[in-house]
Amino acid sequence: MAELTREVQSLVNQLHLSDQEIAEKFQFTQFGKQLTLDESVRFISFLKQELLATAEA
Repeated sequence: MAELTREVQSLVNQLHLSDQEIAEKFQFTQFGKQLTLDESVRFISFLKQELLATAEA
């Protein structure tokens, strides 16, 4: 398994929080552009779904 950066590990450790709470704690960017709050919430929701699917496999 690849080593996680501190920022990624911090995010993973906080996935138990609501999507909104996480979005307020982190700044997400794509291609150098900061995501809006709505985009960030959707991305966090996606991460949680992927993590759950991986855990169930």
